[in-house]
Amino acid sequence: MNKNLIYLIIVFVFWEAFPGKMTAQSKSLITIQSKVTDKSGKPIANAEIYSENSYTFTDAEGNFSLKVGVDSKITIEADGYQHVAMAGEEIGEQTTLTRSELLYDDKDIVKMPFRDVMKGDVASAANGYSISDISSYDNSIWLSDALSGRAIGMLGGSNIRGLGLNLDVGAITGTNTGTAMVVVDGMPRDISGIRLSDIESITILRDVNSAILYGSTALNGVLYITTKRGKAYRKTADFSVNYGVGIPRSTSIPEYLGSAEYMEFYNRARISDGLTPTYSDETIRNYRTGNKYRYPNVDYYSDEYQKSMKDYVDVNAQFSGGNENVRYYANLGWNSNGSILNFGEGKNARTNNFNVRGNIDLKVNNWINTAVDVTGLFFSGQSPRYTGNGFWNSSATVRPFEFSPLLPISMIDPDNKLLQGRKNDIDGQYLLGGNSNFITSGIADVYAAGTSNIIWRIFCFNNRINFDLDMITKGLSFHTNLSFDYYMGYNQVVPKDYSVYEPTWEGDRIVALKQHGKDSNPGSQNVEGRYFKRRMGFYGLLSYDRTFENIHHVTGSLVGYGTTAKDNDGAYSDFQGVKNSHIGLQLGYIYDRKYMVDFSSAFVNSVKLPSKTKVGFSPSLALAWVISNEDFFTPTDFLNYLKLKVSAGILKSDIPITDYYYYDNRYTTSGSYNWYEGGKSRSGVVSSWLSNEKLGYASRKEINAGFQSFLLNNTLGVEANYFYTINDGLVVRPTSAYPSFYGNFVPYENFEKVSYQGFELGMNINKKVGDWGFYAGANLLYSVSKQLKVNEIYADAYQYRKGHGRDATFGLETIGFFESQEDIDASPFQTFGTVKPGDLKYKDQNGDNIIDSRDEVFLRNWQAPWSEGLEVRVSYKNWTLFLIGEGQQGHK
Repeated sequence: MNKNLIYLIIVFVFWEAFPGKMTAQSKSLITIQSKVTDKSGKPIANAEIYSENSYTFTDAEGNFSLKVGVDSKITIEADGYQHVAMAGEEIGEQTTLTRSELLYDDKDIVKMPFRDVMKGDVASAANGYSISDISSYDNSIWLSDALSGRAIGMLGGSNIRGLGLNLDVGAITGTNTGTAMVVVDGMPRDISGIRLSDIESITILRDVNSAILYGSTALNGVLYITTKRGKAYRKTADFSVNYGVGIPRSTSIPEYLGSAEYMEFYNRARISDGLTPTYSDETIRNYRTGNKYRYPNVDYYSDEYQKSMKDYVDVNAQFSGGNENVRYYANLGWNSNGSILNFGEGKNARTNNFNVRGNIDLKVNNWINTAVDVTGLFFSGQSPRYTGNGFWNSSATVRPFEFSPLLPISMIDPDNKLLQGRKNDIDGQYLLGGNSNFITSGIADVYAAGTSNIIWRIFCFNNRINFDLDMITKGLSFHTNLSFDYYMGYNQVVPKDYSVYEPTWEGDRIVALKQHGKDSNPGSQNVEGRYFKRRMGFYGLLSYDRTFENIHHVTGSLVGYGTTAKDNDGAYSDFQGVKNSHIGLQLGYIYDRKYMVDFSSAFVNSVKLPSKTKVGFSPSLALAWVISNEDFFTPTDFLNYLKLKVSAGILKSDIPITDYYYYDNRYTTSGSYNWYEGGKSRSGVVSSWLSNEKLGYASRKEINAGFQSFLLNNTLGVEANYFYTINDGLVVRPTSAYPSFYGNFVPYENFEKVSYQGFELGMNINKKVGDWGFYAGANLLYSVSKQLKVNEIYADAYQYRKGHGRDATFGLETIGFFESQEDIDASPFQTFGTVKPGDLKYKDQNGDNIIDSRDEVFLRNWQAPWSEGLEVRVSYKNWTLFLIGEGQQGHK
């Protein structure tokens, strides 16, 4: 059914995209000419004018001319102005646009959970980013490349504010999207294969108030993604082709020691340990200057095995359009990447990613409309079949002199019976080399082990139905969304077995061969690594959004939401899957766009908790005050806009509860007990842990405070927020709170507590002078964690994790190297094996003259507390040059 829908969308798109070639020109055309100005009569340049089949923009004097159908509707848009839409015959010689209030016009919409909010009316810590604008100059292909360096409050591409250390929501819920929850068109989804060109906008929901309507899984914040849809009377057809090459960074390719250099260093290490050298000077000399096949000096990362670059091809086509009754959008893409290997099956290795995404919005009548979204992803990745750990991993551990991967046939005695009876060689010139320790190798696998083709298929389906209930009361509506996703993957293998040959040398000739393994090519095709995952979701939403007397804006949402996901890797071990359901309630009030109040909450339900605690209430409140909209505020050239914001909330979540039935008694077997003179036996039964009917949710408790402003005649935008978050009631078995003999009876409890605090700052400058445009955006995030309560017992105070970050690393502190045996004899006893001169020396922290685990101390935090991003963009007419980067530092 999904494929049929995809084909239907494609046919419909081409029908609409090329009507002139498929249908008669039945509409008579007229030419519309007008001048677009503001209320003062000043012309507006670069305003966009479009109808169903036509598009243009105004010149420097605000003039435009457009040929349209007689009954076509015309839309005029310009940055900083309210857009207008009217029939063609309604447009006169001059069209006036009204400047937007509060620096935001009615196009500046932030996609919030289950509703759209005007940008100036957002009271919580949430920011929207127009990916359509970004993709107009950034040729990045995948969504994962879009946010890094651009977005305030982001640490990398999928972590919000550094929250959720050791709590990977994506891994726990099966979306594989990192610590933050990712929502695509209203439902949690894996973002694999989502192209940047598919996306209209991304909203980053950073605080509890903005994310809470998504319930338990919003523990670490939400990336809310909205894909593109067709727009009425704005037909588009975009086609792009990208070809490029990837060049490995010199810092990412290790420099291999040569055989002679390795032997020299190895000898020096043995001498330092008081041992005799392993390699003689003659051996080292032979490996430095001798026959490279007899004395191999293999650099697996050299140009002999790698290309200097690999290519990629990306083709993308987008079509959209429609009218007030039917709108459509389709995106078709193909992305192909070559391999860096330049030999064997590695030369043929390639990934191909085909994707189709389409949607149709249909107006059924004046109060019902529906939408259908379909996505298909088809991925194949062909590569050599590996019998071990792959070329790169195996090559990283093989010393350069172990064996010669290739043996020249020209150097082998032609009468050798193994040579004459061989079933496999390399281009008629080489046999595969090896020995009893290396019967297989990365190079031999690439040449002769066969091929592997990883196949992925992803199908996603959404169906939304919207009911406009204005006939009951104005502003009332009801919405439903049903989604179904199916992921399926497997590895298609064509296996081959091969022989390697161990040579016996006399001078520069091979006089004998020893065969290891057998050559065979059964020609069969095997399917391995089967995996599938399905996800279903649904929500029903009752919404109210109405403005009274153009002053009082009232909103309300009541949503029932549920998802379930289950996967199977062939082990049939996932019996429960991942289930989430809750009821969300949002109430909002805005007075004259000065004062904003938002109460958002969720009644969450968990299948991981006992009946007495399985329902939890998560409340939140956000307040905002637009000071610059007060009568007493006088705008200046320096300060043009100022809004203060504060929010607080408690989000209940069962995400930190990693398994089911922790609240119940758990038993296991113990030993074996005999009777009947040893003729019969049974294992015993003992407790693993006791039940806890009070086991409840973990909580994210949070407060945020910040401001937004525009300065210097609206040229400079600044936003800053402070946040303090506590993850309380994290579930563990608190053995530290019970006597040691009680170990088998310690229940799971809400025990541990972690805090996160920091601030985020974003600044951007946007200036246009004539045909030139300049933009610079910078963001800064400081975030640190602190463990406030930990299940731990140590003999020494310096080993307690409490007070340190959640990302703290503990270990032994080095104080240098052992210089001699006398130095070793005079130092504390090392319990980690035999110590030799040249080995690391560790500090005896507790003075017991023994180096063991009790000497481990805090070493560092692995997550950088400081992160920043920078984007600089210079444009001239239709040309754009941009630079983007991000950095992290502050580890200690």
